[in-house]
Amino acid sequence: MRYVSLFSGGGGLDLGFERAGWEPVVCVDNDPVACQTLTHNRPDWNVVCDDIRNFDATPYAGADVVVGGPPCQGFSTAGKGDPNDPRNFLWREYMRVVSEVRPRAVVLENVSALTHRRNGDHLSGIMDELERQGYNFAYGVLNAADYGVPQARRRLVVIGVLDGEASLPTPTTADAQPTVWDAISDLASLPDDPQFSHVANRHAEHVVERWNELAPGESDPNYRRARLDANKPSLTIRAGGGYGPNGDHLAGFHPPIHPTLPRQLTVREAARLQSFPDDWALCGPKTIQGRQIGNAVPVNLGEAIGAHLLDLLEALEASEAVAAA
Repeated sequence: MRYVSLFSGGGGLDLGFERAGWEPVVCVDNDPVACQTLTHNRPDWNVVCDDIRNFDATPYAGADVVVGGPPCQGFSTAGKGDPNDPRNFLWREYMRVVSEVRPRAVVLENVSALTHRRNGDHLSGIMDELERQGYNFAYGVLNAADYGVPQARRRLVVIGVLDGEASLPTPTTADAQPTVWDAISDLASLPDDPQFSHVANRHAEHVVERWNELAPGESDPNYRRARLDANKPSLTIRAGGGYGPNGDHLAGFHPPIHPTLPRQLTVREAARLQSFPDDWALCGPKTIQGRQIGNAVPVNLGEAIGAHLLDLLEALEASEAVAAA
């Protein structure tokens, strides 16, 4: 089964689909470092590094599926949440590609805030366009921790099927969610290794003293970050910066605080909490690596979606074969 990947980023959704048995015919992203990550790890993938508005999808007509998560900064509660942010309208480019490819199914992923009332015009626009193009669809907010990801990450997933039944994947780990410690306990004692994206921050002494006193789940109000609870799924790993003691926005990668050490997570620890495998190398400086991880669809969630989509399309093929007999 072949698919078109849009807004591919650092490859979380694509890795998941690969595990489920899919093959990308093209991966499109406008971030050159994210594209470098993709080509470094999968030299045989066809990676197009360009703005989606310049992308002609007609050469890929007939691919089975189009997948992607249009940028969400204008929707996200973690950002400014500007409903008029131009990036909010890139879903229209996604739907343009769907119209050019005419796949049997589509997958669209975004932040759960897209379901909020202030963003309702965009969600209803997506649904109207899917319906206009002949897709039956199902949508809902999925928690990645219910699909084998050691992180509480709620995301909107829309699955559309052309002339067939659409549904969302059934949770697999809702009753036994993987924990932070399941994912990263072995990394705490490792020395710094830039090639492995595992380099611990050297925080100021007063920050270390304060973070040493934090209980699991407790937040540092000065930096608006919490210490992870080792026995629970992680808090959401985000791509954006953090905040300083004066409320100033800090650029860079500012993930949650390690559950047992007085420092923030390393990029590799964050990648583990996004269910990336250790052999997936991340290109660029630490800040850019962190952005790729924070923006990604968790690999295990992507695999669950990809496997479910295969089941849906196989069921559709079987019903079509019966009808034609």
